[in-house]
Amino acid sequence: MEIPFPVYLIGLRGLLNLLALLFIALSLLLNLPLLLREPVGWQHRFFKFTAGLTAVALAMELLVRPLFMGGVTWLHAVYGLLAAGILWFVSGLEPGGWFRQSLLNPPERVGPYFFWASLMSLLLWWRFIETGLG
Repeated sequence: MEIPFPVYLIGLRGLLNLLALLFIALSLLLNLPLLLREPVGWQHRFFKFTAGLTAVALAMELLVRPLFMGGVTWLHAVYGLLAAGILWFVSGLEPGGWFRQSLLNPPERVGPYFFWASLMSLLLWWRFIETGLG
């Protein structure tokens, strides 16, 4: 008995959403000390990886859901776009980062931004998953 290809895509979509949620939660825990100090190199890389993972998970969701699952509600898409967007833009605040260079007055301390972006993205991604279930 063969499993149809769309079932694999739907399963991969769910796995990516769960992994993104776990990585955002781990990012929040790892970024808690950044309220008092600045991030080091591995924290920048981990945050960028988490931002990239959420972008890939969101793209997969927005491709698979309309094709095989009956469509995307606007609120579901907004929660995902906000979570991925926050992580993506804050990941560019590292020294020499693309977003930092585009700002006229870049912030002196970026550690708190990493923490607050992780917290807000965790809450938004949780709602993204909840609105996708209904």
